[in-house]
Amino acid sequence: MNWNALLPEIVLSLGILLLFFLELFLEKKYFKFLSLLGALTTLAAFFSLFFVEYPAYTFFDTFYVSQLELFGKGMLYILSGLSIVALYDYFLKKDSVYGEVPYLILISTLGLSLFLSSNSFITLFVSLELSSITIYILAAMLRKDYNSKEGAFKYLLMGSVGTALFGMGSSFYYGATGTFFLNPYADSNTIFSLFILFFLSALAVKISAVPFHFWTPDAYEGAPTPVVGYLATAPKFVIYFLLVKLSMLFSHVQPWLILVALLSLLSMFYANFTAYAQRSVKRLLAYSSIAHGGYFLLGISLSDKLLHTGLLFYVSVYTFATLGSFVVLSSLEKSQGFTHHILDYRGLGRENLVLGVLLSFFLLAFIGIPPMALFVGKLNLFLGLVHAKLVLLAFAFVVASIISAGYYLKLISYIFLEEGESKYKKVSFSAGESLTLLVCFVLVILFGLFPHLLSNFIRL
Repeated sequence: MNWNALLPEIVLSLGILLLFFLELFLEKKYFKFLSLLGALTTLAAFFSLFFVEYPAYTFFDTFYVSQLELFGKGMLYILSGLSIVALYDYFLKKDSVYGEVPYLILISTLGLSLFLSSNSFITLFVSLELSSITIYILAAMLRKDYNSKEGAFKYLLMGSVGTALFGMGSSFYYGATGTFFLNPYADSNTIFSLFILFFLSALAVKISAVPFHFWTPDAYEGAPTPVVGYLATAPKFVIYFLLVKLSMLFSHVQPWLILVALLSLLSMFYANFTAYAQRSVKRLLAYSSIAHGGYFLLGISLSDKLLHTGLLFYVSVYTFATLGSFVVLSSLEKSQGFTHHILDYRGLGRENLVLGVLLSFFLLAFIGIPPMALFVGKLNLFLGLVHAKLVLLAFAFVVASIISAGYYLKLISYIFLEEGESKYKKVSFSAGESLTLLVCFVLVILFGLFPHLLSNFIRL
């Protein structure tokens, strides 16, 4: 057993156990301390990555570590740590202190970390379910709120469908190949085509691709907003890493391109048009994430190094913009009587310039305005599609991105051009929220100006 390959996961496991036992004995007033300890656990796991020797196999070759996996884990631990450190003030202000929250996020992170290195459909299934079950619990954490329970229940139902599809797809893969390991497969037959259909559908549930997206708006609206920042970034980021691996192995099979293109086009256009009808900003951002899921799926249409590199860069910078936007929303939600109706955002920029500028910054980043990093991500993905001779998909990507600009600019106009009630002057950030917003803001700008600082770590 090569324990060195499991070093980050061992650090996370020890941190989870420590938090679990401390939460049993400490009172609610120590919730902030537990949250900070959880964030320190992700920091320790991040630094442990530098001591992992790669490439390496362990667990009977079901667990694999290379530089790409270490990069993905590093991003995952950063996102998880920032999510944990940004949530304690929200739960304190909501008078909904649950000491389980920090270590539940760590358990989910542990599952996703194992998922990144899984080299077998069995370990993929177990690790993904470890993460998913804890996220269902986190989504329902506001126990006195009906919307939280309703959103979590819908998420659970759709997640169960995804689990069934995952298991069915894995069985077809075994039937076609005779193994559960991720290996190249040259043949094209009905059983393998059924694997492609079921398995891509299972992952489409996890990344909210149309028509498997129905849980997303309700889960985003009902779940605690800092938790939404986590579930909208970390799990989806990890899923795309797996999709890139699968694309390199199986994209030569004709049903792959057809199904991926169909899911992508449906997600891009349906979500972008539906977003215009939303009156809740959380639901608007939910449809924005569905549309971005469509963009990202374009990056796995074919096995092309330039296309995959552009996708992973785009997904990485997108997660920071998404996390930052939901931290702004969670800080607003701490105000008494605040809802996420779009009219509540009128005058935000006039009453609280910092909040208005930050939220508008992340919204403009979603559009892909230079010099923000998402512009580089969109450009790289577009160039990758052209390089792979998928010109029609590249054109659809540009059209969908232009369509999406309208609803982001609409919200920005409410923030700066409309007059609202004077209720934002007392809104403030906790130290954790400030740190998260600062990191997200700086990285979105930094990777836009110097994209090589990130792209150099993405080695396929």
